[in-house]
Amino acid sequence: QYGYLGGMWTAGLVNPFFDQEGKGGLVRELVDRLKAREAWGAFWNICFDYETMKLLLDELCGEAGAEVLFHTVFSRPLLEGDRVTGVVVENKSGRQAYLAEVVVDATGDGDVAARAGAEIRIGRDSDGAVQPMTMMFLLGNIQFYQEDAYDLYNMMKEAVDTHRLAYRIPFQRPFVIQLPVGRYAVVQLTHIRGRSGVDARDLSAAEQEGRRMAMDAFQVMKRYIPAFRDIDLVATAAQVGVRESRRVTGEYRLTRQDVESGAVFPDGILSARFGIDIHNPGDDTQQSYDVRPYQIPFRCLIPRGLRGLLVAGRCISGDFEAHASYRVTGDCLAMGEAAGCGAAMAAKAGIDVRDIDIASLREAIGFTG
Repeated sequence: QYGYLGGMWTAGLVNPFFDQEGKGGLVRELVDRLKAREAWGAFWNICFDYETMKLLLDELCGEAGAEVLFHTVFSRPLLEGDRVTGVVVENKSGRQAYLAEVVVDATGDGDVAARAGAEIRIGRDSDGAVQPMTMMFLLGNIQFYQEDAYDLYNMMKEAVDTHRLAYRIPFQRPFVIQLPVGRYAVVQLTHIRGRSGVDARDLSAAEQEGRRMAMDAFQVMKRYIPAFRDIDLVATAAQVGVRESRRVTGEYRLTRQDVESGAVFPDGILSARFGIDIHNPGDDTQQSYDVRPYQIPFRCLIPRGLRGLLVAGRCISGDFEAHASYRVTGDCLAMGEAAGCGAAMAAKAGIDVRDIDIASLREAIGFTG
């Protein structure tokens, strides 16, 4: 929907590149190419340069022979009974329909699946509340020290208390995340609660609230914290970061028990190890729980009751707690690769995605379990 690829990496200024360790396929290829261009490292040694990422993704798609349409948004699915046969999109050329043997919904919000009639869940089972959104913002001219990254909350609290500022810190575990080029860092601090990422009015209000929060935080940092007195606010993200919206009900629903126990599946298509990370919907705290390396089964990518459709990213089938683990970008990219390869195999063979040979899929994406 923007003028570049990369989703939340580029539009959302999301760093670090979480849960890329130990993965092969496109994840490893992307990291290796970023390293080769000296655009990788810095904070926890897993961050990247945004502009290099944009260009690299253009090049990778070009090498693969993919046609890319920028400034294009999904409008509605095309259906024949319970089968998704394509999508209608809108862009500068007007309204266009694209037919496909298999559609891959990588919208993050499960837009295609939801509008095709898939069963969805949103938020906690108890009350439907979702994790807050975050507007990332980019700082320049920063004299960075590693301890500043971890101590941002205490430094801001001291500034607020000392100067009696009418400012409320929106999150108890903020980070200043150094980037691998220049004197730049991105800040994970703002938290917008009580908004839906799949409601146009809520999403618009969240964007505006996020920018206000970013500016307020920047002013406190620059004016009242000596370590940040020379910083500049370079940019806020083009899109607010939505941690959670729809979760599509698939042929299998990944659970908290699965991720904490290290579940292995006969149709596993990637291994995830990022902990359960819940930014609480109702307050400024965060809950974290360890997991054992676990597999995500291909069945989680297949919406129940629909044919010709796969989903990839944070909208796959799982419960509230499991989602809080696999929603990070390293896992989402691996899901996308598995969905793309699975879709191609099904289309080539003229079969449903449920009937592809999982062993062949695992071999194609280089996943050995």
